[in-house]
Amino acid sequence: MPKVLDNSQRLRYAIIFQWIVVGASLLALASTVVEYLMLQKMAAGVKVPHAQVEASDWRQQVVGSTQLVLILLAFIALILWTHRAYENIHRLHKTPKPRHSEGAGGWGWFVPIMNFWYPYQVIKDIWLLTQRYAQPDEAPRYERDNSLIGGWWALRIFSLFASRAFRAPAAGDTMDQILTYVQFTMGMDILYAWYALATIYLLTKFRPFEQQLAVRFSGDEPRSSPEELLVIPVPV
Repeated sequence: MPKVLDNSQRLRYAIIFQWIVVGASLLALASTVVEYLMLQKMAAGVKVPHAQVEASDWRQQVVGSTQLVLILLAFIALILWTHRAYENIHRLHKTPKPRHSEGAGGWGWFVPIMNFWYPYQVIKDIWLLTQRYAQPDEAPRYERDNSLIGGWWALRIFSLFASRAFRAPAAGDTMDQILTYVQFTMGMDILYAWYALATIYLLTKFRPFEQQLAVRFSGDEPRSSPEELLVIPVPV
């Protein structure tokens, strides 16, 4: 039986990038609050220098663009960890088996429509089966805490739809419309930070099981109990 591949470095980078997203989102929130206060003054009739308005717009563009790039990098780091974690489960050739092919841990995030449930099922497989195989045969069976994965995935889907709910202000929009959009932007910054923190919590829950799995299947042929030869369906 081939040994599992080391995934600790990918897990570490995935967590680090999520922390960076938390920091970037809080910085973006602070920047947006400053802009919102400036717009409130303008709405109240207070004259704000044009240079200050331009500086605020430039700051928002830089902070917002940086935030999106960091979110993308964190997403890539998460996919790299997911792909190897799913590959490790496949390498064991044990039952119950993962629901999807080994490559689904990567391409499943990108295929339209399918990416609304494939990654969830992949993460759930990793959660259940890594725990199962990491423990000795005589140990209690793996946790069936599906609420953790379900809650995290629901938060992800919500953030994806929420990010498309508002359009950016256009020429001719009223000040009230602009203020509403800025309020929405502040809400999205909070949501991005919240999702990143939830992802960090989820990944830290995976860490001990991956470590146990690496120790148990370090290359030596493990002994299987008769129970492991049975095909046991994975809980849905």
